[in-house]
Amino acid sequence: MPRRPRLTTSLVLGAALVLGITESHEAFAAPPGPDVVAVAVLAVKSDEALDQAEALTAALRTAVQLSKGWSLGEANQSLEFLALKMKCAEPIDAACETRIADVIKADRYLWAVVDFDKTRKSVVGSVNFFVRGKGTSTADVSFSASATKPDKLVPTATDAFAKVTGGAPQGGVQVSTGGIAGQLYVDERPLGAIPPAGATIQLPVGMHTITVKAPGHDDASMRVQVQPLGTVVVGLTLVARSEGPPVDGRMVGGFVSLGLGAGLAGLGTWAAIDVNAVRNDAGFQTYRDQFSQNDDVCAAAQAGTAPLVSKPGAEPPASVVSLCDRASRDEMLQAIAFPLAAVATGLGGYLLGTSSLAKANDEVPDRTSAWTVVPMVGPQRQTLTVRYTF
Repeated sequence: MPRRPRLTTSLVLGAALVLGITESHEAFAAPPGPDVVAVAVLAVKSDEALDQAEALTAALRTAVQLSKGWSLGEANQSLEFLALKMKCAEPIDAACETRIADVIKADRYLWAVVDFDKTRKSVVGSVNFFVRGKGTSTADVSFSASATKPDKLVPTATDAFAKVTGGAPQGGVQVSTGGIAGQLYVDERPLGAIPPAGATIQLPVGMHTITVKAPGHDDASMRVQVQPLGTVVVGLTLVARSEGPPVDGRMVGGFVSLGLGAGLAGLGTWAAIDVNAVRNDAGFQTYRDQFSQNDDVCAAAQAGTAPLVSKPGAEPPASVVSLCDRASRDEMLQAIAFPLAAVATGLGGYLLGTSSLAKANDEVPDRTSAWTVVPMVGPQRQTLTVRYTF
């Protein structure tokens, strides 16, 4: 008699402990709604490992509550009781699973069978996930026989639940692009090519950004809410990218050649002006007048030849040598720059005359040609103006 109260108290405390563990995890459970899928958990069946089966039952219910996208169904019946009631065969077959689903009014439920192994040091069995119309998936479980508390079995139950369900529930997204092939991205992650006919993909429940990229088109994106086990239709419109006309290489080359020609002509002109400045230098002219007209004054200054006559104001031979070198350099620049300027200008004129600008001028009625030559003759001035119209 004295042991009975203590046993009753122990059972009450044990039940309170199990309930307390379950209630502590319910705070994390997803409430029933359109974004979660309900799963019922039947009490685990076992012939001998009764405490372990009870602990695994509580752990499986906790695992469902803690798993994203799932919620715990209301069925709390025992698999063993239902199997006897339905007169199910051993092992339980698909027909019995369907009858159980009808009785507990659930489209998805977990059921498990465990027992001691031969050494009685471990508990082994299987966790099964029934889905109406799709069949059953199974995962083996094994844990220590000493695990008789639900919190010790939550990791095992969570792993088994993830295996039989495949993870969080998913929903379908049907993507159409208006007949344009491209590359599909979900939340900026590439998923591969999408054909012109579109594609249907499976995604985890929640908000996602669907993007399609196609050559010659602007990217098209849409934010969608994926519902579990449903399919949302996403229609993306890919707008052709507006691109400017292609670059006319002849036109670009023509202007570059004309610019180069103008630069070379300017260099040659500067060299010619500098040569003229050397020739008109007063000190250089005075030095040159000290020799005869047939003498090379630059060579004479270089050799230090004495002049025929001595005139005041003449540059010293060293300065004359420097002026001669400068004039020689400028003459070489003219010899190079002016021919190259003529070639560059002629090439630029040819390229511009055969470019798209010139062709556009030809296609417009009553429009002047690209090149226009306008002569002007007057009593005091004669000019020739060359214009290029674009």
